Amino acid sequence: MTDTSTPDRLDHQLLHALQLDGRAQFRRIAPVLQVSEHTVARRYRRLRGTGLHIVGEPDAERLGRTRWLLRLRCVPDAALSIAEALARRPDTGYISLASGGTELHCIIHTGSAKEDEEVLLRVLPRTPRVTSFDAHCFLRTFCGNPPRWYTKLGALTAEQHAALLPPYTPEPAAPPVPPLAALGTVQRTVELDAADHVLVDALARDGRAGLPELAAETGLSPSSVRRRLERLRETGAIRVNVDFPPARLGYRKRAMLWLRVAPGALQRVGETLSAHPQTDLVAATTGPSNLIATVICRNATELYLYLNHHIGALPDIQSVETAPVIREVKRLTPRGPA
Repeated sequence: MTDTSTPDRLDHQLLHALQLDGRAQFRRIAPVLQVSEHTVARRYRRLRGTGLHIVGEPDAERLGRTRWLLRLRCVPDAALSIAEALARRPDTGYISLASGGTELHCIIHTGSAKEDEEVLLRVLPRTPRVTSFDAHCFLRTFCGNPPRWYTKLGALTAEQHAALLPPYTPEPAAPPVPPLAALGTVQRTVELDAADHVLVDALARDGRAGLPELAAETGLSPSSVRRRLERLRETGAIRVNVDFPPARLGYRKRAMLWLRVAPGALQRVGETLSAHPQTDLVAATTGPSNLIATVICRNATELYLYLNHHIGALPDIQSVETAPVIREVKRLTPRGPA
């Protein structure tokens, strides 16, 4: 008997479509996939029942906040409890356990030098049973903000992909190669008012909530919600992100790569890695490893082949450290552990 819960090609196509535009209406998706609107709705409900989450997340960099990747080393029996405590913080994003469960990776957002000092100099050093930690500041994100891994699986044709792109594309947070005159300038950030924050909180609970539901939660009129939502998405202040367990699609091996790259080659290597179908996140950071990447593979053999044939083929990569992810404690939602 066929396992109807196993995602098939149509499910892959729907995930691809939703990652392009998490709020796309089913009546827009259905004709591109050449199925009925009812079929799209039914497949969506089934995916929701097996792990699909769609949430609205503020873009930390666009809002003038700093993203940090923390690498904490803990005593063996403390890592999970520390990860769960960090997951309850509203300023943390993705959290995972790696390297046999003694290493913890955590993305955290700070809004000022005072917050940097509080988290990095006061909170973490005083956390019991943390033996050491490194803090890597994100300098440039090549892919993963927003996530795009599902669109790399090739479920949609180029024509279908183009047809399902959102009606607007936010401008990049920074030009790929900024002119010399702009290197010393401060990038303009998006300012949110109190009503925007309420709307962002509502979307964090359900990124596909309709205008009537969002109006009821925020106390705004549907027309005001629509205008604010369009502005937030057009400016890139908020992203509607899609998450579905890669293991459900047959991709069971995830790893964090810490790479040392020749400084003059960071841009080139970052863009090359971001085009690989295996990469979920690629970013230039501070620290001894100046480029980090998370990769998703089917199994350990595929991970080995990726490291040997793709990473090993890039001469500007001076070294690479691989930390297999053992458990993901927090994924998209910023309101607590997944």
